[in-house]
Amino acid sequence: MPSIEYEAPGAETPPAVVLPPLRQAASRTDRVRDALREAILEGVLLPGRPLVERELAELYGVSKTPVREALKQLQSTGLVEINAYQGVSVRRPDDRLVRELYTARGATEPEAVRLTVEQRGATPHLRARQALDEAAALIGSGETQGLGIVNRRFHRELYAACDNSFLCDFLDRLQDLTAFVAGLGWRLRATFEEEAAEHAAILEAVERGDGERAEELTRVHIRKARQVLSRALGDER
Repeated sequence: MPSIEYEAPGAETPPAVVLPPLRQAASRTDRVRDALREAILEGVLLPGRPLVERELAELYGVSKTPVREALKQLQSTGLVEINAYQGVSVRRPDDRLVRELYTARGATEPEAVRLTVEQRGATPHLRARQALDEAAALIGSGETQGLGIVNRRFHRELYAACDNSFLCDFLDRLQDLTAFVAGLGWRLRATFEEEAAEHAAILEAVERGDGERAEELTRVHIRKARQVLSRALGDER
């Protein structure tokens, strides 16, 4: 193992610090987590689906330890639920989750978008435009399975340059859960084209340098999404 020597005050012989070797870029836990995350966000694993450690370990060819750690990480994102009696399962969204999630977004994301416009000024936003185009291509082809992830990337591009690390970190933590809930809502009531039009209007305001307009459109977009999801979940019940 590599070691680093340094001089400690008052010590005749500097002690050596032994460092662990570099690890692989992705651990087994990371690979299991990412595979399960993708399956949940794309609707392969539906809400309420049990996630049994033994079965997942056999499926991925790993021990139960990385599976257990991956499930804990997914719990922290809100995608899975861990119950002492019923085990682990994909989360079942309800009215309270939708209300709290979209209230949190509505209180922070519009402001972050406005701050981004202040930082960038009136200029083309190429990466956001690329995400918007990818979403349009998915909608046009009818292959909407990965649309939630692309839409989340679009939203992140709009707030990531707000120059406020607290806002970015907070909104990043909501990304997976937002994509998950939105995907469920689309399976109950497809609103792809409406949302795409709203995204296009927001991006136009951003590129025009109109921060107040971009902020207002983002707030309306989030509010409408919450209303649609609440109605869809109500219809399902």
